Amino acid sequence: MTTTPDTAEPTRPTKSQRTRQTILLAAETLFSDNGYDATSLDAIGRRAGIQGSAVLYHYATKRELYEAVLDRLFGPLVGELYALLDDDGPLDDRLVAVTSAMVRFAAQRPSAARLLLRETSAGSADAQDIVGRATARHWEHLLGVLTSERRYHSGFDPLLVWNIVVGAVCFHFSAGPTIGGPGADPTDPAQVDVFDRVMTDLTRSLCTAGTADDQRPPTGIGDR
Repeated sequence: MTTTPDTAEPTRPTKSQRTRQTILLAAETLFSDNGYDATSLDAIGRRAGIQGSAVLYHYATKRELYEAVLDRLFGPLVGELYALLDDDGPLDDRLVAVTSAMVRFAAQRPSAARLLLRETSAGSADAQDIVGRATARHWEHLLGVLTSERRYHSGFDPLLVWNIVVGAVCFHFSAGPTIGGPGADPTDPAQVDVFDRVMTDLTRSLCTAGTADDQRPPTGIGDR
C-alpha cells in the first residue's frame, strides 16, 4: 500500500532535536531559578543528563543558549498577543483579552515570569543586554501597535497599561509564593481564575478615562 501525504505518520524528532529540547528545558529552569550569571553550562548539562561540554555542540555559547530559551518561551506568546490586538473591537476589549492571555501564560509557565523579573531587576549588565535585545526582537511589533493606538486614545496610554499589566503579572507569579505566605500557590487553577478577574478588571478600569473622546483608527489597528 502506498503511503500518501494525508496518511503519512508524523516525522519523529531526531536524537539531536530531542537533545536540544532537553537542554532548553534544563536551561529554562536553571536560568529562571538562579539567573544567567549563576548558571553554568556544566550545571545545565548535569540537569539535562549530558556533559557540559556536549551543550556546546548544540549551542556555541551560553548567550546563544539563553537567547534560544527566550525564543522558545516568548515566541508563541507574542504571536497570540498580536492576534488579539489585531482583532476588531474597542481597544479596551482587546487589551482585556491580552491581559487574560498573559495571566494564563504565566500560570502555565511561571519560569518565564521569574526569568523576566530576575534579569530585568537584578541581572548583570550582560544578562540585561540579552533580555533587552530579545525583548526588542519579540515585542517590537506588538509595542508598535500599541504606540500607533496612542493618537486615537486621549484618555489613557496603551503602553502604560501594558507596562502595568506585565509588571503585575510577572511579580505575582514570581513573588506570590514568597509574599503570599506558606502554601500560597499562584498557579492553583482557582487562584488563577481570581487573579485573571482582578487583572482584567484593572485593565478595563485603566482604559476607562477619556473613552468618550476616543476615536477608532479608520482602518484596523493603526498604520500598516
